[in-house]
Amino acid sequence: MQAFNIQLDTVLNETDLKAALHPAGSDNFFCIFQAPSPKRRRLNPAVSWAKYLSDPENTKCLATLAAEFLKVCKSLDSANEPLAYLFQTYHNSLQSPAKSSLLLALLYNIFHPSSTLPLYDRVKSPISLSRSFVQLTQYLDVSNQFQWTGTMSLLLRCLQQPECETISSETAVTIMASLLKKINLLPLHCTQDQKDCASMGLEVIQAFLEIPGGSNSSHATYYDLIREISQVFPPGVVVHWTLEAFMSHLQGRRQLLAALVMPPDAAWPLISQISRQHEFVNLTQRPTHVMFAPDYAERVDNNATTTSAGLLGDLLFQRAPWDEIIFMIRQLPPTPSSASTIREALVVKTRNVVRCIQRHSRFQERRQVDTSGIVAANPDMVIPENLDFMEILAELSDQLYAFASNDLSPITNIFPSGYAIQYEDLIVDFHTLVTGTDKEPPELEKDNTLIFLLLQLIHIDKIGGKDKLLPQDYASDEHLFRLLIGLYNEDQVNSKDGFYLRDLALQCAITHQQGYIRDRAMMKFRHPKLAVIWPYYSQICYNVQSYFATKYKNNVQDTTSFSKLPMQENVKVAMESQIRQNIVAGCLFVYLVPNNNGKKVELDTSGMFVQGGVVNYKLLDMLNVDAKHRLIGLLYKMMLDGDSGPRIHADPPLNVQFVAPSVIDVMYKLFMNSPCSVDQVTKALLDRLRRYDRLPKMSETMPPEATRWLFTVLQLLNFRLIRSLKFTPGCPHLLHYMKFALSLTKHRALHNLVETCNHSALAVQTSHKFLRSLVDNKRERPYWFEESEALARRAVMTVARVVKLRGQGDAPAGIVAEILQILHKHPIIWTEEIMAFFPEPVREFYRVQEQSGTSEHIPGAVTELEVTTLLEGTSVHNVLLVPKGTEPNTHLLLHYSDMANHPFFLCVFWEIIVIHQQISETMLEDIRAVMLQFPPSHMSTYTQQLVDYALWKLDPKSPSATPIDFVVRSFEDLVWKYQLLSIEHVLLALMTGHPARSGDLGLHILIQMTIHSSELSSRISHWTSIGISPRPWEEDSYYEKLQSYLARYPEFFGFEAHEVRMGTNPINPPLDIPLLANYNNVLLRLLNIFDLIIGRFIEYGMTDTLVTFLETFGCLYLYHTTPLGFVRDTLLYYYESPTLRDPRVAKALLKLLDFKQVELSPVLTDYAQELNRSEELFDENYVSEICRKLAVSMDPKECGYRSDPSLPERHYREISNSATQGLYVAVIEVLACPMTKEKFMEQLLNVALGKRTAGASQSASAGSATSPNISSRVVPEPRVIHAAGLLLATLPTEFMDIFFVEVDAFTRTDETLLQASTISAKSTAASRATAAAAAAQKKSKVRSSRADTRSNGSVAAGNDGGMKPVIGQEAEQGSPLFHRTTVQDMLLSTFFSSYTFNRNNFRSNMPNSFLTFFHAVAHYSSPDVLLRVMKCLENWRRGTCLPPPTGSSLLNYNNSIIKFNNKFDPLRDDSVSAIHREPGEDDSASEITENIKKLDQSLRTDVQLLFVCALVGPLVHRFEKVQIGGTSGQFLVVLVELTAMVTDQMEAASRPGLCTLEHVIDFIHHVRAHIAKDPDTSARLALVLTGMRPWLFGRLGSII
Repeated sequence: MQAFNIQLDTVLNETDLKAALHPAGSDNFFCIFQAPSPKRRRLNPAVSWAKYLSDPENTKCLATLAAEFLKVCKSLDSANEPLAYLFQTYHNSLQSPAKSSLLLALLYNIFHPSSTLPLYDRVKSPISLSRSFVQLTQYLDVSNQFQWTGTMSLLLRCLQQPECETISSETAVTIMASLLKKINLLPLHCTQDQKDCASMGLEVIQAFLEIPGGSNSSHATYYDLIREISQVFPPGVVVHWTLEAFMSHLQGRRQLLAALVMPPDAAWPLISQISRQHEFVNLTQRPTHVMFAPDYAERVDNNATTTSAGLLGDLLFQRAPWDEIIFMIRQLPPTPSSASTIREALVVKTRNVVRCIQRHSRFQERRQVDTSGIVAANPDMVIPENLDFMEILAELSDQLYAFASNDLSPITNIFPSGYAIQYEDLIVDFHTLVTGTDKEPPELEKDNTLIFLLLQLIHIDKIGGKDKLLPQDYASDEHLFRLLIGLYNEDQVNSKDGFYLRDLALQCAITHQQGYIRDRAMMKFRHPKLAVIWPYYSQICYNVQSYFATKYKNNVQDTTSFSKLPMQENVKVAMESQIRQNIVAGCLFVYLVPNNNGKKVELDTSGMFVQGGVVNYKLLDMLNVDAKHRLIGLLYKMMLDGDSGPRIHADPPLNVQFVAPSVIDVMYKLFMNSPCSVDQVTKALLDRLRRYDRLPKMSETMPPEATRWLFTVLQLLNFRLIRSLKFTPGCPHLLHYMKFALSLTKHRALHNLVETCNHSALAVQTSHKFLRSLVDNKRERPYWFEESEALARRAVMTVARVVKLRGQGDAPAGIVAEILQILHKHPIIWTEEIMAFFPEPVREFYRVQEQSGTSEHIPGAVTELEVTTLLEGTSVHNVLLVPKGTEPNTHLLLHYSDMANHPFFLCVFWEIIVIHQQISETMLEDIRAVMLQFPPSHMSTYTQQLVDYALWKLDPKSPSATPIDFVVRSFEDLVWKYQLLSIEHVLLALMTGHPARSGDLGLHILIQMTIHSSELSSRISHWTSIGISPRPWEEDSYYEKLQSYLARYPEFFGFEAHEVRMGTNPINPPLDIPLLANYNNVLLRLLNIFDLIIGRFIEYGMTDTLVTFLETFGCLYLYHTTPLGFVRDTLLYYYESPTLRDPRVAKALLKLLDFKQVELSPVLTDYAQELNRSEELFDENYVSEICRKLAVSMDPKECGYRSDPSLPERHYREISNSATQGLYVAVIEVLACPMTKEKFMEQLLNVALGKRTAGASQSASAGSATSPNISSRVVPEPRVIHAAGLLLATLPTEFMDIFFVEVDAFTRTDETLLQASTISAKSTAASRATAAAAAAQKKSKVRSSRADTRSNGSVAAGNDGGMKPVIGQEAEQGSPLFHRTTVQDMLLSTFFSSYTFNRNNFRSNMPNSFLTFFHAVAHYSSPDVLLRVMKCLENWRRGTCLPPPTGSSLLNYNNSIIKFNNKFDPLRDDSVSAIHREPGEDDSASEITENIKKLDQSLRTDVQLLFVCALVGPLVHRFEKVQIGGTSGQFLVVLVELTAMVTDQMEAASRPGLCTLEHVIDFIHHVRAHIAKDPDTSARLALVLTGMRPWLFGRLGSII
């Protein structure tokens, strides 16, 4: 190596000396790279190279250096070290043209396979071009023209060789980035030589990107460079003007790619507890965010996509449960900007709420006020006529209080202080809303609502407590106080809609903090505004305090003092809660739970609880948030948090066993109206429930206090809170709170309630998370419902409903089969009628079970032979057959003390009844003694065995068949008269759905025991007559009315009904400890069973019976906990049933809803009530109104404000989330109306894609392509399209089938896409001559920079897709046999733009609208939608189409909607065909267009292919996680195959230069970057690429 170094230095020095002696006569190597004069042709490098070698001295020097180089390479067995020295020497000799020329010539020969010297073939060790190129470029200086030009030419010549080694994309991108950075160092005013340097650098970059290497694929892709360009030129870096065209080209490609991967409008609202996991992810949380950051920011500015703050705002607006909001906060990245995200969302919601209140208030209208008079001791409160705004104001107050008071540091570290919001930050934000900033105007007028909201936070100790934030502010400069005063609007309180509770919030805040304010006498001088507003209104605050103390605090022992207060008094009490902390909460607690202070505490007449007063919900709703928080904390701590029962302060101590029903009512109302601030109490309650549930497992006996506590809390849970728990993250786990009590509870009344709670918990499940909860390894039991087949069957129906309506989500594929195996210890078998409605995973499980040979016999069935043997072969049962007192029952009790004998007893008892043809009351005492030995958890199974036996005896095939009337009568007596059997158990046993059971007979008896039961009907009649309100929050006398019902129809759970009726005393065996029924009764428990009965009637097609049943028991559904959810689930689950198509059934189901609590369409309501029988009103306007209402309910700006004051307050509705409630209502309005799915889909697409009015065709082809007057097209708002997409994604799969037929038809046949497509013209002599002349003319012109100036993500205009790197020169265009027109580019530019941008600029078009709607549907759909998309791609790849649904009117629908819409689309231009015509060919282009339409209508054009990319682009991140065809790469393979099919059919794709195909190439590389590489995918891709056009293979080869 040393010898080589010496020889190299010697030769170089000699060359340098000779060059100095003959400076003008010597040719140096750089001459072949110099720019020629304008009149001379550029020198051919090969000729110049030969000229250089013609000098014998040059040849001699090169030969000498080549020999030395080969020698040293051979000795070292490597070329790397000698090359490194050559590069270093070359860099050091750049100031000497002679030296650098010789070295560059040597390097040229080393790397050039066609060089004159045979160096390339004789260097045995491999030469890495990657490393060499990096070394060549790292020493470059763009200011040295010779060096730069020579090096660029060397690189270019190497890259142009067919055998050139393919450089890795990472290295190529590094080199290109280095070149761009060096070019960017050029001075602003460049010489021609410097321009040439920039041009040659860009030529090298183009070679890297477009010229294939030895593997026939390009070294790097535009996509690779686009990904890294933001690191090369970060935001804010000025790009040199010579690079502007190239950078604009890259920007255009990136923007179009962004438009393909981001839908035209992606501002989809997040739907609380309905949204799937992928809906919580926005673009900032994906790996490609950095690449598309500018485009994402632009979409955010245009409100066309979601942000973290926006998603949080959706949850806040929708009253999402606290746990879901916390989950969303956990998803925030740990960056400083995340700390303000929640505050930003809360401020936006505050702004929306204030604006909403201002819209619905008359603040501009003054009322007469005299502030000079004396304030009365009992001042009148100013209250507006409409107080509907208070529900949204209370909701926002609750959320602000929760975030300001809860330390979140244990769950996230993004908040520096641990709290999501700080008072000092919030008040500044509020102040900014009303004052604006230097750059932004005010968003709100001053409003006292802002002060009211801040007042809620002042009660938090860390804010308004002693020596805390506000006292410190008062002691210093009063900055925060000044900001608070600055929010006050003195005119608001004096307006017609003034409200003292809100508008005196400033005065209340000052009064609350008066102890900390310094020098209060001078306060008016420090803050002059107070001089006007303080004196009169502050006196009102003081008088309210005095009035409250006199009227309420001093009379707190009076159990009527807070009862049924008028609104005037409610407001005064609420104002007191704002002025003084803890006073109101303390008074209400003593009022609800009296103590012995001045009055003897007495128990209720039942002797179980202390009777306090009653508090109306309107008073509780008005209270300050802190007062609610403290009150429920006191109630829980004193009533439900102790292990020894309620704690009452009384002397002497009282034996209080239960919490008063009025206290439970107040807790229920507080749970409902302040869910966030009382979340900790809710969790504490559920944690204690879980702990008490485990008590039976740890101990044989349960303490009486625990039994009473469970009975009280489970009633509260089942009959009140289950409605609000339905849409919480804890709902899927409700069964875990009762899993041990269900099996081990010994108290029969408690077990009955536990069973009911399990039924209710199963009935309210809506989320696929429930599936994961069922397979939770912590269940600690082999089977969920080991003792109860009925509950196991209910669980199967629930799993089927969840999977059918919501899919499996992200749960594993085999989770359904695993769940169905662990529900019950015996295999569950179903009839075909029931299985017909199961989703495929559930149905498949039972098919496999059937094929495995599972016995269809009833497990544990008791036979007649066994019963006869027990009766006739033993004397055990003689005591039941002989007169009472003849024999003792000792042997009977001993025999049935063995649990193995339990199943036979009820069947023996039934046989005795049949023998006697009556129930002998003399044996009931012994019957009770035996049945008390049965575990409560087994009574459901024993009842099932009894019913099976009775049905077998009733079967006409049986020789000793029992008359059916007798069976019905006997069962009714056992259920109602003697209460030995539970009506719930009997009804469930009669409709199990097991094929071996007598289903028809069972349903017949069920009908007799329900529809025709006099006992049941009399109970219902009495229940409805006592006047219990169906709005439980309004019912203050529920307990008293319930007791009046139970007094007439008492309920017994220990089989003691006969003894009580006969007056037996004492009853032996003794009764269980008595329990207090706050809400529990058989009619409400039966509602869960009625839900299943309705389903059975639908499954078996019993239409007439179903209608009768619904009409008979519809009145009870007013008291159903979730009637809206039940009706919606029934319509969805049984959609394909012919029974539901009967108008009578649909109307009867609708009547289950309380029309006073649900805002259904008036058209549908009248139809259900027979007020209007016409079906003509169910037209496009009906569908449009459905979408509009749903859009309004989803819009945070609307705040969920009540449209009808008669509707319940939002927080008391079945679904407090207005978006979810709106979705449920919309589904019902679609499925219950007399409109076919085909007609509905036709109208829905007409609404979502834009309605055309008559006469639009008259101007369809006039004017410019973007004129707003071309058509009278009505383009919907984006929120309407989002609502339509959400609705369609929720509807049954039959609707989605029709939609994807439309997706297929639109993509292949839409005229607008064809108009924008590139059409290949026919090749004729005239066309070729014209094209050649045009090309020659273009070459002589100076090319101007045609930067992509597309706005809002539109596609780049221009005919060519590759870059034009030569500065000041025009590159040759693509093939003259095709071209794109300006009109086509204008049309194409609108397809992928922002939907809102198009709508606001009169550029709306069908493809853009269709993409927007399609992605709204896909976004809200389960992963099953990806399978549908894959099916479309595969069909398009094969050139086939999806068949239309059988019997549909799809053909007419396509003609009337799609073609009609395109015909009158404002962007349609019938002159496009004419523009395509070449000279001398009048109709060739138009004929080609028509021929394309007349083909088999598979995908044929570049724009159609680009449209497919836009269809699937936003779904790529979801395809990453889905296995299709055994691999996630199937999606990419099919996409590339589709590209190959289309390009093979396009003459325009025979060579590069088509911009649309360039964008398709970028998109394919983007997809490849997100699909995991596996050998199978790579092999399949390689096979596809080998059949593609060579230039496409070169551009796509790197995806393998």
